Amino acid sequence: MRPGSRLRGEFPRGWWRSARWWIAGLRELALSTVTAVVNVLFVGEMVHAAQHRDEPRALAHLSGTFEGYVGSLLINGAGLVVLAVMAIKDRLPVVLTALLAGWCPLNFGVSAVVFVMVARSRIRQSATWAKLDFIEEHAPKYGRPPETIEEYRAQQLQE
Repeated sequence: MRPGSRLRGEFPRGWWRSARWWIAGLRELALSTVTAVVNVLFVGEMVHAAQHRDEPRALAHLSGTFEGYVGSLLINGAGLVVLAVMAIKDRLPVVLTALLAGWCPLNFGVSAVVFVMVARSRIRQSATWAKLDFIEEHAPKYGRPPETIEEYRAQQLQE
């Protein structure tokens, strides 16, 4: 895909005055941030991912973004390392130790389960995921009509 086409897909004509564009972008940013920091809220999504681990369409539409789950793995993994280092080196307050010892592993566990389920599905059903990725990349966004051949094809595959 050419850079101009990619930019047109992300920044359609009049994007700066499109409330739909701004709301969709802010929603995605907020959802990624919440997924990365407060992953405990997505325990239901973790259970949903485990139950539907062989259904790529269900995994593709999880509430949190996949980038958010990966970010949570990194953030909480680093939090566990910091907790271990500080517990060994310094005396941490009991409240802080208990909070971090409960919070980081729980978030890390939720993220790890979702990550493993999506990775397993992507490896085993790569053709279905390739189709879903094509649709996500080329489907017209923000309510605009399709303009290119790829956008028409993605719209047909979406239905």
